[in-house]
Amino acid sequence: MELFSAQKHKYLGDLLLYSFLGCISYFILVKFSNISLRLQEGIIQVQVFAAFLFLFNGVGMSIRYTTERLKARSSYRQKNRRWFAWSVVVAALCMLLINYGLMVTAKLMIGLPHPFRTQRGGLNMLLLVWLIEMVIIALSMSNHFYKDLAGLYKKAKDLEQANLQARYTALQKQLNPHFLFNSLNVLISEIEYNPANAVVFTRNLSDTYRYILLSQDKKLVPLEEELRFLDTYINLHRTRLGECINVQSSLPEDVLDERVPPLTLQLLVENVIKHNIISMGRPMTITLGTERQEEQDWLIISNPIRPKQGVTGTGKGLENLSVRYHLLCHKDVEIHKTGDSFTVKVPLIP
Repeated sequence: MELFSAQKHKYLGDLLLYSFLGCISYFILVKFSNISLRLQEGIIQVQVFAAFLFLFNGVGMSIRYTTERLKARSSYRQKNRRWFAWSVVVAALCMLLINYGLMVTAKLMIGLPHPFRTQRGGLNMLLLVWLIEMVIIALSMSNHFYKDLAGLYKKAKDLEQANLQARYTALQKQLNPHFLFNSLNVLISEIEYNPANAVVFTRNLSDTYRYILLSQDKKLVPLEEELRFLDTYINLHRTRLGECINVQSSLPEDVLDERVPPLTLQLLVENVIKHNIISMGRPMTITLGTERQEEQDWLIISNPIRPKQGVTGTGKGLENLSVRYHLLCHKDVEIHKTGDSFTVKVPLIP
């Protein structure tokens, strides 16, 4: 309904424009084209005026309709200024022919000899009227052209944004099955070897997965919220590993309101647990800190390297996180690996 209304108003505006131009052209050409006052009375009649308005609007709307059809067939031409220039040239030729036809018709109606010949005064008036018409029509066509062009750019931007949103959503949803699969493997193991721990693990798993479900439609969450979830997630693994995994945080309060993609800390801590030996004899301490570089705050997650034998990572988790960051803020996740430590730096988004 809104589209129909917009189309109706668009063509109503064109009708009013060409009717106005028709009125102006009709009276100027008749009054100032070397036609005597006595003979002008035979030309200025309602029927003639109405016929001329109909002709003027018919040609004008034909130009508009043809332009719309060609744009629909070759929408990329809207961005091409050469295409716009050719449209103006065609309109100019049509308007010149209409004005010349009006002068010829007027001379035929009053029986002047040599109706196709134009004296100098009449030619000057013809060109002046045509020039005025073309200025107005060119402005109108420019308005339509740039409106359509702006519409195309907006549509392209909306499509790009929708594509980015679809990619981001797909990446985020990859985390849920991955996390659940790993957790169920742990739960099966606990049920087999330590049923009591399995009950506690299941409760923690329920709390953890509730957060995952609630955050899956969010692009960003406050860092403080992620830290609370990290505590729950660490408790989940302490049920299995014991008090041999700790998080040491030195985060200032002024960064807690900054944001990160959901499950960022969970993914990074899971990466630590998956690839490193953690036991009561060899506890793991994960450190959290911040760093500021060029007015950008970074969250730093670091841990000592104690590689498990036979565990090879695909790097998909970190790659997923890096792509999500790039889609959100065009910044990359930084990874630094030395002989005895592994550090990941992620941007904090205001």
